[in-house]
Amino acid sequence: MCLFRRQLDSKSRRILSAGYLCLASSFALNHFESGFGHRHPAVFEALRFLLLGAAIGLMFWSSRRSGCCATRS
Repeated sequence: MCLFRRQLDSKSRRILSAGYLCLASSFALNHFESGFGHRHPAVFEALRFLLLGAAIGLMFWSSRRSGCCATRS
């Protein structure tokens, strides 16, 4: 991503941080796969998919708000 954090406004920074949090949470769910994931595999996979989708959506929204990697003139 070609986002410069210094150039983001505060709302875009918060959106990007929420995207990073969703991404980290979806990866952290791998630690719970042996217990909860084996008993409820459909719910576990749906939660991981939801968090990854939210991360992608939030990061895309943040990049669109910041000018979408526009070149400087």
